Amino acid sequence: MNKVERLIDLIAMLLQAKRPVTLEQIRKSIPGYDQSSMASFKRMFERDKSELREMGVPIEVEPVDALGEEVGYRIPKEEYYLPEIDFTPEEKVALLLVNRLSSGELTPFSREAGAALEKLSPDLGEGGGSCNTAPPRLRFAPMREREEVLNRLWQAAVECRTVRFVYRSLGKGKGKARERELDPYGLYLERGSWYVVGFCHLRGEIRSFRVSRIESEVDFMRPDGEGPDFARPADFRLEEHARILPWEFEEGEPYTAKVRFSPRMAWQVERDLGDVYRFEGMPDGGGVLEVTVRNEEAFLNWVLSYAEDAEVFSPAELREKVRRRLEKIVKSLGGG
Repeated sequence: MNKVERLIDLIAMLLQAKRPVTLEQIRKSIPGYDQSSMASFKRMFERDKSELREMGVPIEVEPVDALGEEVGYRIPKEEYYLPEIDFTPEEKVALLLVNRLSSGELTPFSREAGAALEKLSPDLGEGGGSCNTAPPRLRFAPMREREEVLNRLWQAAVECRTVRFVYRSLGKGKGKARERELDPYGLYLERGSWYVVGFCHLRGEIRSFRVSRIESEVDFMRPDGEGPDFARPADFRLEEHARILPWEFEEGEPYTAKVRFSPRMAWQVERDLGDVYRFEGMPDGGGVLEVTVRNEEAFLNWVLSYAEDAEVFSPAELREKVRRRLEKIVKSLGGG
């Protein structure tokens, strides 16, 4: 019998015992102990006992008789087994939501999360059953990102490893694919898409990258080395980057644009963006938003989504581009 089998048998014996088990009883009952001399058995048992205690197994020593002349060993079941978990209704809903997220492949390590939740299924109580039997009242979009890319970025962010990948930036047409080197500081999920934030070696500043636009594998710059490759800035706050808007991404030099919104939509724009950009209310209930633009194409698409409720004030070049875009839309619809 090997050591693992011997330890398992010892645990089982001490768990099932209603009274403390003496050394002699242990020696006679556990295969492997009975083949040694008493002195060898005691040394072996002490090593096994110490190892089990290091693993968290609560082996207790108790007197066998009233005089306490002989001691025995046992494992209290109430201390060995984990207590039953009594989930509140709110916690059950939260678990089912997490299961939907993992089964929908919206997050990295989805298989691992699903396996962990499956183990909790018996603790969901009557009617809980398997997490996967929950009625499908919620649906999540499938993950756009390749799992191996997202997992490698998570690993790089945790271990502070510099990575290299080919990235296709937002831009006119399909944009340009270019190799990037990045010190990843963290990742966040925004509207169903994952983004990685870090120091871009090409641009020499902190940038955000949409993971679904990474076209290659993500490789460590030093594949045979160990991290860390960089130190995350002490003042870095992921939440400050998690609200980066589409027109703030690559490419181009930043410029300021002003857009006037109608009274019908101004309140919504102020609510959503008033704490990020300067918003000035107008007497008629409308308002003007002052925005920093890096990606003109994304910004034009956003402005045009408001149709007649948004009007670009400046710069003049951007206002002209909106006009030409609207003319194209009218022509495509068969208008004059």
